[in-house]
Amino acid sequence: MIIGKYNILGKEYKQEKYVSILNPTTQKEYAKVYALNKETVDLIYKFAKEKQKNWEEKTISERAFFINKWADLIEKNKKVLANLIVKEVAKNFNDSIIEIERSITYIRYTIEEMYRINLEAKSSEQFYKGNKNKIALIQRKPYGVILVISPFNFPINLAISKIAPALISGNVCVFKPATQGSYFATKLIKLWEETGAEAGILNLITGKGSEISDYLVTHPLINFINFTGSTNVGKDIANKANMIPLIMELGGKDAAIILNDADLENASSEIINGAFSYSGQRCTAIKRVFVNKENKNKLEDLLLAKIKKLKIGLPENNADIIPLIDQKSLKYQEELLSSLNQEAKILIGNKKNINNNIFYPTLITNVLPSDRLAKEEQFGPLLPIITYNNLEELIKIHNDCEFGLQVSIFGKDINKLFYLANKLDVGTVNFNKKSQRGPDNFPFIGYKNSGLGTQGIRNSILSMTKEKVIVINI
Repeated sequence: MIIGKYNILGKEYKQEKYVSILNPTTQKEYAKVYALNKETVDLIYKFAKEKQKNWEEKTISERAFFINKWADLIEKNKKVLANLIVKEVAKNFNDSIIEIERSITYIRYTIEEMYRINLEAKSSEQFYKGNKNKIALIQRKPYGVILVISPFNFPINLAISKIAPALISGNVCVFKPATQGSYFATKLIKLWEETGAEAGILNLITGKGSEISDYLVTHPLINFINFTGSTNVGKDIANKANMIPLIMELGGKDAAIILNDADLENASSEIINGAFSYSGQRCTAIKRVFVNKENKNKLEDLLLAKIKKLKIGLPENNADIIPLIDQKSLKYQEELLSSLNQEAKILIGNKKNINNNIFYPTLITNVLPSDRLAKEEQFGPLLPIITYNNLEELIKIHNDCEFGLQVSIFGKDINKLFYLANKLDVGTVNFNKKSQRGPDNFPFIGYKNSGLGTQGIRNSILSMTKEKVIVINI
């Protein structure tokens, strides 16, 4: 499947250089997308900048008309889009449908939320010894040109969660999807073009990161960067951004913490779903388990029994454990396992099917806090079990990590739950439930190397707009 052409600068664009997209299941070429060069990237930025003011001057309702129409078209084509996700990022069909439906809801709610963001007013008399002679009107203005960079694992949802808030608030977008996911992005942008919106409002860039990535993130016409991806790439972008405002959604090492009074049946079910859904290729996946000695053996037995019931296979068959995105990811799982301390024991797993790029779900006990698997983000189906002696030790071990995205605490004592919630250095704490991104109207925050800025529908709109104050002197 080779893409023939797509709309750039309001014209159908063709060129000779391409990037191959591999199907993770077969490791064979599935599609090709254009490898755009710096000259074309420059033209796209200039075109987007030229069109931004016209888009900003439209009313919310006028912008919402096109964005709602986009949601309608996505809804109409969701089965076709889901099959593309299956082939390009090896997500099973049912989960792909869920992701698309979630994205449609995200778009609708974003429009509604924009209507709820009101003009603010302040009087100078509200300040100490002030008077009534000044009134400030506080507006929200778009930044202008937003660079959106999305990852492979949620090719529509993590694109929409950036694009929809940006567009409804009057920004225009330059959209660079991950290479694995960029063919899907061409179809998503094609649906946007079918809304009849003016060209230049939502612009797609595909290509080789080695050739255009630095130019892409340092272009003088960028007004804001919204990025989801690895911590290392995020840090590199932040270092090069040179005062450009940023939102960064980066890596995680989300823990499940088992307290002595935890419901182990519930905890084990939540952990399995949280750790192994999409083979653990999510920043909010449960990536380590802390358990006290009293519950350790029983928890491991429950986890072991549930892992044995997971369906391992192809995304077309709606398997639970599906191919990893590439061979590099497969090798990284092996590397982490080979670096474990001598007392660590693999209870199940550590098998692979290299032909289909599948790594079997793996449960490891007696992992030490100093092991690489206890600290590094595996982004795969490995689940380490770490034992703790008391809450103070637990807090120390947990917080001794570069990441701070989410944590799940399982227990019944409300005092202990809140005590830990306030001690653990993460953006979100879940009680008796797996870590997850959403509901999408909740703030989504990463501490330390897990992110920068706050997302969530309202927060994303506020982040991608800036305040402007008009002072009225009476």
